[in-house]
Amino acid sequence: MFSTKNFRRDLKLFSQIFAIIFIIVFFIFNGTAFSSIVSYKIRHLEELVKKEITKPPRPFGLRTVSSLSENQPDKETITLPVLPLEAQTSNILELPEFGIKAPIWKIDTTDLKLIYKKLKQGVVLYPGSNIPGQGYSIIIGHSSQYPWQSGRYKSVFSLLSELQIGDKIYVYWEQKPLVFEVQEKKIFLPWPKGSEVTETIFPPENTPILILQSCWPVGVAYKRVAVKTVLISNE
Repeated sequence: MFSTKNFRRDLKLFSQIFAIIFIIVFFIFNGTAFSSIVSYKIRHLEELVKKEITKPPRPFGLRTVSSLSENQPDKETITLPVLPLEAQTSNILELPEFGIKAPIWKIDTTDLKLIYKKLKQGVVLYPGSNIPGQGYSIIIGHSSQYPWQSGRYKSVFSLLSELQIGDKIYVYWEQKPLVFEVQEKKIFLPWPKGSEVTETIFPPENTPILILQSCWPVGVAYKRVAVKTVLISNE
């Protein structure tokens, strides 16, 4: 005789087993990307703890007074990065916060097959956008890919959403170093599923802008994460 109670119990058990298998397979397929995220989180926590331990104690009862007046704000001295060996033969994007470097490929067509081919070899300057430092530029990269797919850069942007305001981004274009600073980041549902595109969430401005963009969350191509950076030094 059919038992509703037994059916519900079996259905619940099946759902739990399916969920466990799905989670295991999901992490296996995206192991490289999640490994990068976990490693970064651990390293970042270690740095915070080390900084807190080594920070000199503040004298009790004393008030720290800035030696600079409000009319003379401290201006950050920007040190240009040393040209890496890779930049002698290719245009390079560097995310120093994560120790990541990747070739930048410039293509003149929106052919998806060609874009995906170049994404296996680095990151792509989106067709139609300006050269970095000369206007409005968009660079796209993979956040994750299936393990059986080829390419060294299939998770190059897995840590993109971890960038913070003030972090520096380096671009070496035709052996010229450019320094960008993270100003803002947003997660959005792209057109045609949503109503947003990169140019609407971060409209072009009079200053050179570089947008770094990838799929979000890691392992899912549902939404996009876009990081807006502005040029702060090109000499």
